[in-house]
Amino acid sequence: MHASQTGKGLSSRFRLVTGAACAALVFLGAGAAVAGKSSCYEQVTVPPVYGYVEKRVLVQPAHSEVVVTPAVYGVKHRRVVVKSAKSFYQKIAPIYQTRSRRVMVQPASVRWEYQWRHGRQVLCKIPHPPVYQTVHEKVLVRPGQKVRVTEPAVYGTVQESVVVRRPSRQKVRHPAIYRTISQRVQIQPARAEWRPIRSRCQS
Repeated sequence: MHASQTGKGLSSRFRLVTGAACAALVFLGAGAAVAGKSSCYEQVTVPPVYGYVEKRVLVQPAHSEVVVTPAVYGVKHRRVVVKSAKSFYQKIAPIYQTRSRRVMVQPASVRWEYQWRHGRQVLCKIPHPPVYQTVHEKVLVRPGQKVRVTEPAVYGTVQESVVVRRPSRQKVRHPAIYRTISQRVQIQPARAEWRPIRSRCQS
């Protein structure tokens, strides 16, 4: 029973609103009333109108950074002394040589000798030649001595690391990065408007 009463109240209220709306539209549309015709209007909702606009947005803000460049090294060949030069005295032994020479051991001489000749003994004078003999003797060719000897230095090559370019620090400025995007925006909001309907308003 309560529901039926509520429905009746809404129905009567709707008729009152509709009648008031028709009365207002009849008043506004005086031209149609003058022509002797009544017209009715209904309220409709016009949806909003959207469109696209281009918008520039910030992708990355401007910033600075320090770029560090490391040192560059190379290899250098350097001549170094492996063994220093030195001088010292060296003893040289004497040099001997064996030589042969003929020496007279006994000079020439004359001797008296008894000889038998033809059955009788005679005294003869007999010459004797000199007697020679070969002897070997050690002869000094060069005496011993001390000689100064100099040994030159001995060199070698070593590799060493050298700095070709020193490390550096540089401040680099990066500008901001922007991007253009299309954004959907509302050009016209939703609105309500009255539109005529074909059916006539009931009095």
